[in-house]
Amino acid sequence: MPTYLGIDLGTSGVRGVLIDDGLQIVAHAALPYPGPLIEATVWLESIEQLAATLIRQSPDGWRALAAISIDGTSATLLPCDTRGASLGPALLYSDQRAQEEATWLAREWPAADAAQGAASSLSKLLWLRRHDPHYPHLRYIHHQADWVAAQLTGLFGQADRGNLLKLGLDGARLSYPPALLGLLKIADVDLALLPHALREGEDYGTVRPDWARRLQIPAHTVVRAGCTDSVAAAIAAGLHSPGQALSSLGSTLAIKVVHTRPYAGKGLYSHYLGRHTLVGAASNSGGAALLRHFSRPQMVALSAALKPATPSGQLLYPLPTTGERYPLNAPQWPGSSIPPLAIEVRFQALLEGLSYIEAWCYATLEEQQIAIVGAILSTGGGTANLPWMQMRANILDKPVQVIAHGDPALGSALLAASTDLGELETLQTRQPATEQVFLPETTAASQYREYYHQFREHFEALSTLFFSTEIY
Repeated sequence: MPTYLGIDLGTSGVRGVLIDDGLQIVAHAALPYPGPLIEATVWLESIEQLAATLIRQSPDGWRALAAISIDGTSATLLPCDTRGASLGPALLYSDQRAQEEATWLAREWPAADAAQGAASSLSKLLWLRRHDPHYPHLRYIHHQADWVAAQLTGLFGQADRGNLLKLGLDGARLSYPPALLGLLKIADVDLALLPHALREGEDYGTVRPDWARRLQIPAHTVVRAGCTDSVAAAIAAGLHSPGQALSSLGSTLAIKVVHTRPYAGKGLYSHYLGRHTLVGAASNSGGAALLRHFSRPQMVALSAALKPATPSGQLLYPLPTTGERYPLNAPQWPGSSIPPLAIEVRFQALLEGLSYIEAWCYATLEEQQIAIVGAILSTGGGTANLPWMQMRANILDKPVQVIAHGDPALGSALLAASTDLGELETLQTRQPATEQVFLPETTAASQYREYYHQFREHFEALSTLFFSTEIY
């Protein structure tokens, strides 16, 4: 009985899920990184530790491993030499150093929605060309997931199309647009650096013998092209039909809605999900912003005092560091200053702020005629806060459905299996386990609606006055 492994390289640690050919989970594990995320060797060390954990849970399943797929944070970029070794620390998904390059890119190629912004892979590549002393030795540029796949297989210079969208790839055609190639020539960037694009689930290569021995897996194990972490979460959540929506509540907030065709514009862009697309965007706000103000134990304790049906009346926009991507394009903004509130009120107000941001994100999709049907499926660490889930239902004025197994690693495992067991859409029609559904409360939803409109009007006006940037 073959098994399939999904690996999620998250922002704080690595997760692994092993499934059998009946799509049942036979082993799973989550481990913190043994060192700083910017060091790529840490990703490999984490996978070795993960393998050791999973093999103890299911030695027979591990020996039957047929294929692996890996997801990682979008736009975490790693410059590599001719041997595929890193030339320095990774430029993380949230890295904002490429401000000047992003400004130039916005002026010269405004149509490149997915590749816009200082955090995009394309802006980072332009920054490397101008500022990195190792640039003359640069041979490959890899994203997090495809660099690990390249290490396992020894095949460099290729990547899944989802990760390449922020480098300017035309995902539908699997090619780089002429406008991009022209810009790179102007910027004196070697076009040979651009990775070859693979569809998600396409064979990347076979695991090298040395890595097969290190991980104690069969020598014929195939590595298949992965995806970004938010797309993997969508696969795990079972998104398969137009109108389904997913919020990933992790260190940052990512939203996705299944749509019939690609959409680009107004700060939105499309990933690919089999025959359909995932239209969405990501805010820099999220769990990382909360950790600026509270420890994890504090948040657990404070959750019991939340009042999901009673708005605090505060309008706060929490960010972990300077810069917001969506629904505001505000690269220089540090977010709201936090007034001296009682700790319980401050915690509730910040969670309300995250929920108002989420509601604003979905509103922009609906304004672009992208329909949202049914409950907002929800995954990520934030879903453990059940009072917040009720608050989200009230603010979004839609049912919130918490998915029990929305782990991106499960999505990657399903992706690894899809080539052998049927199209991705077929696998996704399975019914994912639901932990709980939270329905909006009529009176509370009405009260929160007033504050949501005030929130949006306030921060749109503030950005117009104080940020020299476009609002999407």
